[in-house]
Amino acid sequence: MAGEERIAAGGENIRDDELCFLGRGEELELYRALRAELLSRWPNTELRPRRTQTGFAERYIYAVASPGTRRIKGAPEHYVLLSVVLPEPSGSARVAVIAEASPHRFTHHIVIGSAEDMDGEAMGLAALSHAFALERGGGR
Repeated sequence: MAGEERIAAGGENIRDDELCFLGRGEELELYRALRAELLSRWPNTELRPRRTQTGFAERYIYAVASPGTRRIKGAPEHYVLLSVVLPEPSGSARVAVIAEASPHRFTHHIVIGSAEDMDGEAMGLAALSHAFALERGGGR
């Protein structure tokens, strides 16, 4: 698990997986809560930080968290975008956008604007994505 800490410009300790949230206080706190929720469910998760997002993986990535930088209809001003991949569209009203990345791989983008948004439905979609990543290697 990536967890190396650095000291940010403001003197705050920040982990490698949090760097894409640097300067985004509200989103950083939401990300930390989301990370804690995902890691409590799947403790063998490896964090894969990138410049604009952090992936959550157990062999294959099952979820990605990124700062809410795009305006999504109905989304709050500050949010974290949780992206999960499923073999078919979920039909969930919680999903803001669905894109077919490749055949039988539908990326679902879920807006996390508060701790309450990390509810059973959002985490249920993450669980389906986790199972899909483990069972099929994320594809067919």
